[in-house]
Amino acid sequence: MRKGDLAAIIDLNEPDDQIQPLTAARPIGTLPFAGRYRLIDFPLSSLDHANVRSVAIFLPKSGRSVTDHIRSGSTWNMDQITGGIFTYPYMAGRDYEDPKLRARYFDDYLQFLRKSSAQYTIIMGTQNVANVDVDAIVAYHQAGESPVTAVYKNLPEEAMEPEDLTLDMTELGTASSVVPASENRGHLKEGKIPAFMDIYLIGTIDLIDLLTDASEAPTFKRLPQILREAVLENNANAFEYTGFLAKLNTTQRYFDANMSMLEDQNYQALLYSANSIETKNKNEIPTFYSTESKVTNSLLGTGDFIEGTVDNSILFRNVHIHRDAVVDHSIVMQGSKIGTGSSVKYAILDKGVVIGPNLALEGTPEEPLVFSKNQKVFQPDGQGVTARA
Repeated sequence: MRKGDLAAIIDLNEPDDQIQPLTAARPIGTLPFAGRYRLIDFPLSSLDHANVRSVAIFLPKSGRSVTDHIRSGSTWNMDQITGGIFTYPYMAGRDYEDPKLRARYFDDYLQFLRKSSAQYTIIMGTQNVANVDVDAIVAYHQAGESPVTAVYKNLPEEAMEPEDLTLDMTELGTASSVVPASENRGHLKEGKIPAFMDIYLIGTIDLIDLLTDASEAPTFKRLPQILREAVLENNANAFEYTGFLAKLNTTQRYFDANMSMLEDQNYQALLYSANSIETKNKNEIPTFYSTESKVTNSLLGTGDFIEGTVDNSILFRNVHIHRDAVVDHSIVMQGSKIGTGSSVKYAILDKGVVIGPNLALEGTPEEPLVFSKNQKVFQPDGQGVTARA
């Protein structure tokens, strides 16, 4: 795509009730993933490879982790003289019966779109982890007949939850509506259902018209609802994505998606396909492995200190695993420490968690233990934490 032809909107106000407490102090978009990435890296990298240089990011209640990670946008080549990354304050939960707040909601979108001067706009979220070829979506849109294109991936019905959004497909391969999986009555292929990836492509002028009309309507509607109605009204083009996809809107799905990165086929398909995934770099020392350490089938970040055993796990930066400690089928985020003689199995440890010595923490594959940011555990608590003999 030529520079300036495409603008992007990334909305970080995504439902996160089912992934607490991991999202207590951050949006889904800045959740750590696969040892070194954040979820927002995936849409930003896709936009970078498509030469998109004007991106609007609509912040959640707490935008600190977002701005700390993105900074100038240089990682994704968006620190431009013209264009760049524009952040907008939290507006999702305000009282829009107030005319001034309602006008502000729409004005943020409209001002960005008008100043972008882009022919098309792509709207994306962050809870669907994928390596999307934006240029291919644009080409498909240009060849289609609808002013709106929606992106989906065919998934087995058993992989879907009833409330997951899907595209209701027509026999012609277009999308007639966006509906929960439990209400999908479309034409399914070989028992698979078109899982909607929260990605729309639309002409910028058309989007401006939709937002302008919505701003003047008696009933307030947010952008996601406006776009879903546009799919319904226009029988949207439906672009099928065929690469790796993981939806991370629950704790279980977050755990499973990270664990899937330990399979080389998934790791390569997501992170090292035609388009690489970029993230904020940190110049840190390599991981230290003592002579007693043992690491099997795991991903480790930089700056780790490993004296114990790590098996089928994902460790982020600056994690300390002390002598005789065992980490098995777990996710351990930045700066966490596992004390001497302790074992952690089927668990998620958020940033800065400290586990004392000689403890046993064990969840299950279906219900991993979750420890919130900076939590300290030094004694048994009856919640899957026991003392080791």
